[in-house]
Amino acid sequence: MKSFFVAAAALCSVVSARPASPFEASPFDTMAPPPAGTQFYQLQTKSSTTAVNNQWVALKTGSTSYTLAAAQTAAAKFFIDQYKPTSTYSFRNTDDTRQVALQGPNGTLLYVVDITNPSTSTIPSGQLMEWGTFTIDNNNLGVKDGSTLVNRTWVGVKGSDGGYGLALYDGGSNTTQSITPLTLSVVKAT
Repeated sequence: MKSFFVAAAALCSVVSARPASPFEASPFDTMAPPPAGTQFYQLQTKSSTTAVNNQWVALKTGSTSYTLAAAQTAAAKFFIDQYKPTSTYSFRNTDDTRQVALQGPNGTLLYVVDITNPSTSTIPSGQLMEWGTFTIDNNNLGVKDGSTLVNRTWVGVKGSDGGYGLALYDGGSNTTQSITPLTLSVVKAT
């Protein structure tokens, strides 16, 4: 019964990420590419587990799922767009049409993915998805999406190839995936 309530809380904790009103649009919603001089950032992991410590968040060519890479030169570069009413941010990859999103079939593991022009009408059937709900606190990436779960954490998810994907774990549900907790640091790209 307890696992039912945890699962129900996880499912209820995910909310739509962007404002529904066109009057609350971001200044980047009409620009591509970003203006000259835009600051770019990269995401670096910190963990007590060597395999996922000091890794960089990367997006392999042709993939929509972010993974971890050892070299900073492989790291994806993002610019940040703040949504002031909620004090949250969207992380945009290269141009204003692509955003980092969290996606999964339930709230247990929400994988970090690259989405083009996300909207509530483009969420795949049977999936939870959110974007523009990121926070930055002391250069650490977090999520503010209305969830009441207090033990959520970023995790490296070990793949069949031995590499690691990236997800937000609800902190309480059972998962068959091999996961390793980590922190994501926001680093200015050079």
